[in-house]
Amino acid sequence: MVQYIHTPWRDRAELLRVRQQFYPSPPVGTPTITAEDEAEQQHAVSRVSMWMQRGGCPHLVESTALLVAAILSDLHDTRTGASSSSYAIRAAYSAAFSRFVTGLLDSQQDKQRKMSMYAVAKTIGLPATFVELRHQATHEQLPSLLKLRAAAKRALAWIWHYYWKNLPGDESSTTEDKADACRNVLIQYLRDEEQSTSKKSLQKKLRKWDQTLILQVLGEIGESSEDSKLLLRSLQLSRGILDGSFTISPAVRADGSQPRSARDFEAIRADLEKSRDELEATPVGVRDKPLQPHSRTPLQTRASRKLGSLTTAFAFTRAMHIQSIPMWTGKSDNYAYLLVDDQSKDAVIIDPANPEEVSPVLKQAISAGKINLKAIVNTHHHWDHAGGNKRLRNDLGAPDLPIIGGKDCEAVTKTPADGEGFNVGGIAVKGIHTPCHTQDSICWFAQDGNEKAVFTGDTLFHGGCGRFFEGTAEEMHTALNEKLAALPDDTKVYPGHEYTKSNVKFCMSVLQSEAVKKLQTFAENNKETQGQFTIGDEKQHNVFMRVEDPEIQKATGKADAVEVMAKLREMKNNFK
Repeated sequence: MVQYIHTPWRDRAELLRVRQQFYPSPPVGTPTITAEDEAEQQHAVSRVSMWMQRGGCPHLVESTALLVAAILSDLHDTRTGASSSSYAIRAAYSAAFSRFVTGLLDSQQDKQRKMSMYAVAKTIGLPATFVELRHQATHEQLPSLLKLRAAAKRALAWIWHYYWKNLPGDESSTTEDKADACRNVLIQYLRDEEQSTSKKSLQKKLRKWDQTLILQVLGEIGESSEDSKLLLRSLQLSRGILDGSFTISPAVRADGSQPRSARDFEAIRADLEKSRDELEATPVGVRDKPLQPHSRTPLQTRASRKLGSLTTAFAFTRAMHIQSIPMWTGKSDNYAYLLVDDQSKDAVIIDPANPEEVSPVLKQAISAGKINLKAIVNTHHHWDHAGGNKRLRNDLGAPDLPIIGGKDCEAVTKTPADGEGFNVGGIAVKGIHTPCHTQDSICWFAQDGNEKAVFTGDTLFHGGCGRFFEGTAEEMHTALNEKLAALPDDTKVYPGHEYTKSNVKFCMSVLQSEAVKKLQTFAENNKETQGQFTIGDEKQHNVFMRVEDPEIQKATGKADAVEVMAKLREMKNNFK
């Protein structure tokens, strides 16, 4: 017998369209809502409201709409300077978040045996901090706006992974379908006589495909086209993608393999350049005339074949290179880091506090033509991180070298807002404000394709965290377990000091897990540990990122996450 399932949406496509509007880019860690996407998301909220009136709308779909609506309202008030009170915005966030948690956990209750909300949350992988925040929002004073904003974004990320990305019937498009869609977008761009289609618009459309497919399709267009103009523009666009002047997004290969060497790509670019120059040298009357079948000149045929073979064979990926520069070894054991985009050679130096040890490295790299130093970057204002800024400028003869960091850093010239950043060649760098150790602490998240790194200064160490010199346990909990924990698990961690050996001793006194034991073994056998562990690793072996672990709660005698954080820091401060 046929069974019918009632849904408030007309068809699967409508549901998937709403998902695309809520999540323009599937969240990796914390989803970002941009002004550019607000209109689409407002449409999605309105559509879900209509679904609610029809009945049968899943709770997590409604929760997504309520959380997004709260964020959009907050963004609108912030941007327009509207007079809505902070309390009203906090109330909207609290209502959306509480309804999300309560409705979800109620639906998961065992009807035969009543369980606590914490127990139910554990069975479905919902963070205990969500239950705590729901309790605070419902029974105590409303949480701070900062805390609610972070919680709403974390909730949206959790809902994505738990519900939206697992929708049945959402099989990925076939390679052929993807190629056809990509081809349509590219041909529309290439045939635009005035090239009026903005690069930004094209780049946004092309983000859904990896560069391997895009270059392959461009090659096929060049192979099959009888239009010389189309062939020329295909060559130009391919060259732009390969040399980085036309950036789609950090490229990754479809098979996950490593890119070819820079020397290989120099040869590819030279070959494409030659083909382009040859084609441009074709007489205008010939070049602009649509070609009839079999009427291509040998030069045009050769150019199209080069385009097809080269773009199909290669997808260019920049390489992110990180060089550690130890400072004051055996004393404070600091690290400065040189972050380099290998293709453009653009670079920044992070926390070069001791110019006596950093300047020789930079001077040698600059004189050898290996780097174009663009800026000094600081994680916070303490002298052993930002105290060498002026001297380094003098050493390098670069008095106007930009200094990017917290507002209190020495000679700082730019302080990005939370979530803002800059580019180092093809590397995207984002500042994550993590006030606590100092109020101007910023962790810098860098991403180049699949390569991800975070420079954490004195906020996060392998197996530990910084002292709360200018902040509170709540701020450190937010920094570690809401902001940094939301980064992709494969993000490599580069801390400001080599403290791993002492940190792991304390971890072992609190938690004797296999992960902590592995960290201990590594620290005992390696003098330097920076960049050897990821955010995912820290979630396993760093007790300050496991404040909800029952063993750690037992060791501290606390259950509330912030209280556990405070007690751990107190215990670490007194640990011998």
